[in-house]
Parts: sequence; C-alpha cells; structure tokens
Amino acid sequence: MIRKMFLMLLLSLASAGSAAAQHIALGERIPEFRSATWLDGHEPQQAPLTWIVFFHSANPACRTSLERLGPLRALSGELMQAVIVVCEENASTESLLRPLLSDRTAVALDPERKIFAAFGVNYVPYGVLADARNRALWQGNALRLDNSIIEQHVTR
Repeated sequence: MIRKMFLMLLLSLASAGSAAAQHIALGERIPEFRSATWLDGHEPQQAPLTWIVFFHSANPACRTSLERLGPLRALSGELMQAVIVVCEENASTESLLRPLLSDRTAVALDPERKIFAAFGVNYVPYGVLADARNRALWQGNALRLDNSIIEQHVTR
C-alpha cells in the first residue's frame, strides 16, 4: 500500500514538472530568432501579432496544427504573421513546409535546437502568440489557439 502511494506521488510530481516545463512568462519579452536560418531565405513581413509554432514532422498533432494555420492566418489577414520553428533539417520536412511559405508565414530552421532551448520547449505542438514588441500574449498547446484568442489580443 505504501509503495503504491509512493509511486502515485512520484508520478504526480513528474507530471507537474513537465506541465511547467515551458518558461515563457506572459507579458514578458520572448527570445529573438538570432540563430534562425530561414527556409528558402524567406522571412515573414512584420505584423502586429506573431504566432510562433514549434513543429516536428513525426508528431501527428503538429501536422494538425499546420492544417489549422492556414485558416487562422486567413482570418487574421495582415494582423498576424506566423513562424514555424522546426528542429529537423531534411528534404522531406522542408518539402512539407515549403507550400506554407507566404508574405506572412515563414519557417525557421533550428537543427541545433537553439530556438527550442531559448523558449524552453519540451513538447510539441507548442506555440506562443506575441505582440509587435515581442511580448508573450498567449502560450500553450498550438492546437488550442483559435480565432477568439487572436481577436482578444487584436482589440487591446
């Protein structure tokens, strides 16, 4: 009985630690993309909001988050740019992401995981919504961002 309780306590502590693993504080400045190499040299145009989504091609939820990216970007128009950060550097991943490139969407290649580390990313899909002054407005599972969250921050 004591052993079971100890295991349950250990599991709850482990899950609590992973839930707080990301270290982006809302309202604080986010890390810059100094080490980024842009896919095809394509950087996004500036916009009042920036949606940063961390991606890995082996994760089905990441692929779903990319499917949602187009409609979110279309609804926000010129109010939001999107940056997809990928730690893989291979032709198949790049060919998957290349069709998403546009004036307001870019892919940051991060094979050394410097951007992932700067944001403290431990799980994907993870995303951060930032304002024009690079302050974090929202962060979490990239699948949870929706147009209502974007609208809340556009009207501020």
